[in-house]
Amino acid sequence: MSPNRFQLEGPSLDELNTRVLEEHGPYAKVVAVRAVTSGGIQGFFAQRRFEIDVDVPDGTATDAHSFDLPMRAGLALLLDDADSAEARIRHADPVPHVSTSSASFDTIMADLTLNTAPGLPVVTARAPRLQAPLSAPGDLVIVVGLGNDALTIAREMALASGSSELRVAGECSSDGVKRLNDRRGVLAARAQGVRDQYGVIVALGLQRIGLDEAGSDALEFLQGDQVWVAVDVGRKPADTARWVSAVSTVVHVDAVAVIGRGATSSPNTVNELGLQVGWVESGSVG
Repeated sequence: MSPNRFQLEGPSLDELNTRVLEEHGPYAKVVAVRAVTSGGIQGFFAQRRFEIDVDVPDGTATDAHSFDLPMRAGLALLLDDADSAEARIRHADPVPHVSTSSASFDTIMADLTLNTAPGLPVVTARAPRLQAPLSAPGDLVIVVGLGNDALTIAREMALASGSSELRVAGECSSDGVKRLNDRRGVLAARAQGVRDQYGVIVALGLQRIGLDEAGSDALEFLQGDQVWVAVDVGRKPADTARWVSAVSTVVHVDAVAVIGRGATSSPNTVNELGLQVGWVESGSVG
């Protein structure tokens, strides 16, 4: 099912949370949160509102009461993260120390320039920080890749999290790691995660030729809260773009995890996919 994307705006995250459930139902997925600030002087006394992007798969019902626990957990984590960022902004020192090489420095300078330039309309939009792999109890993160590429990244994510369990599906396999073969197994894994307080990260291996019927079926029954594609930047960019595009027609892809960066002279070709890079092999989070 391909998702329809909607944008909602409101004065608080609590209000937007309620509207997502009431207007778009149990399968709605919040994929981005933005804080929009207008007015004020040098960032003070400004008015703040929130915008969220919501993906809703075609043909899904809108019964908010059937919104299941794992989906609520994923949504709550995303909104809580934005709330925490908002709290840090409100309680920050008036003149924080910020490295001039950081993205935060650029954002602050843009804010100051817009808010102090005479005669100009003021609207400062702060881009959301990319979510790290979800790890709340019952959350399910899918890492998709060719062969065992996904396993490399999924194992690193699980170890870095400290609160997620590794599972495999499709072409991926690993001794001692449980396999998910159908929707019943997925529900059982989620339920155990809620009970034992951990998230689930699934390494889904595709055939080397790319997404086939078996891979599409696995994406459907896994129904992850977050989907990453594990991309080996040493492979031909055109081949990578082909299979990543095929995955994107089945599910919403949240971010790219990069492997093989040290083995190629052109690692930045991954940017041609038009997706945000959020993980680089060896545990670096972007």
